[in-house]
Amino acid sequence: MKAIDVLYLESEDISCITIQRTDIVAGQKIIDKNDTTFEVYGLVPNGRGLLNGISSLLVHGKFEGNIVNLVDEE
Repeated sequence: MKAIDVLYLESEDISCITIQRTDIVAGQKIIDKNDTTFEVYGLVPNGRGLLNGISSLLVHGKFEGNIVNLVDEE
């Protein structure tokens, strides 16, 4: 899925990835353009965004690119 926005906070080593989807939960894993795996550890509360089907995911590290791929877990 395409990221609407990716914000990296260097001082905290945290990325916030905004996507057009609301069914992702903490604990799921995503991959960036470099095939680096990140675990979603939180979601940014945004009442208006949820009404529009938008979520912001928090991950530790620098997420690169603008495509978010979910990791298929078995």
